Amino acid sequence: MTKPTIAITIGDFNGIGPEVTVKSLNKKEILAFCKPILIADTKVLDLLKIRLDKRIRILKRSNKIKITPGQPSLLSGKASLDYIDCGIDLIKNNEADCLVTAPISKTAIAKAGSKFKGHTDLLQKHFKVNNVLMSFFSKDINVAVSTAHIPLKDVAKKMNTTLLLNHLTVLNESLKKYFGIKRPRIALAAINPHASEDGNIGDDDLKITFPAVKLARKKKINVEGPFPSDTLFVYKHRKKYDIILCPYHDQGLIPFKMLAFDTGVNVTLNLPFIRTSPDHGTAYDIAWRKKASTNSMEQSLLLAIKMYKKSYK
Repeated sequence: MTKPTIAITIGDFNGIGPEVTVKSLNKKEILAFCKPILIADTKVLDLLKIRLDKRIRILKRSNKIKITPGQPSLLSGKASLDYIDCGIDLIKNNEADCLVTAPISKTAIAKAGSKFKGHTDLLQKHFKVNNVLMSFFSKDINVAVSTAHIPLKDVAKKMNTTLLLNHLTVLNESLKKYFGIKRPRIALAAINPHASEDGNIGDDDLKITFPAVKLARKKKINVEGPFPSDTLFVYKHRKKYDIILCPYHDQGLIPFKMLAFDTGVNVTLNLPFIRTSPDHGTAYDIAWRKKASTNSMEQSLLLAIKMYKKSYK
């Protein structure tokens, strides 16, 4: 099997993205299994003062650069969007198999005029795909979230049985295709405490999550629940499942980051290609101070390679 060609963006240049990306790509165990295309401005790479392995192809950009460590800026937002656009072009032109993105700042890209909140909705729009699913993988816990960056007060309005059924279907097919799991075991978290307790704590689960599970089972999807979130993430419970689908963002991300903050990988499922990203932000507080851990970026690259290999078996 040929090595996957992976397009890699450096993210917001005022954050830790450039540092963790370059350091990770220099790892021999990563370079041995992929052909990387690093999307970056030469000035940013020069300022890092880190020698790049000759096997790394650099797609040089010409953005205006002014490094202000730890500060989201108009310039860093524009550059971040440019790097992503280049990655998208590589994918669309069949010049790259996977896209790995370093962290960006929502504030910075908003300053640059973006209407998107992050990578997920931006990629969904570009590739005109419905039901993309933000998911997170690690050695200890895997989760996905049906609603991402929206206020908590809007979750119940956004949630419906069709949405959950679509996401359960995406999870089922993705775990088969990219992870080689023949019959994925999926748990669904409830919306309300105690799974609404027979309607005594709201009726959202009675109307939405219970029917979604019933319909998914009719489609031969191996899903159980909905389960109360306060006990679902206990080790002996979560280990029964390959992944947990949560109705809203913090419901899944709080336990995930508690267990895998430095090693977790964000994966956008249901795109027509593999996209991964570190499960951390720009870490402005330690930007350009040579303190950033590369673990999550390394795992993002390795998982993209693994998913590519599984999908072509």
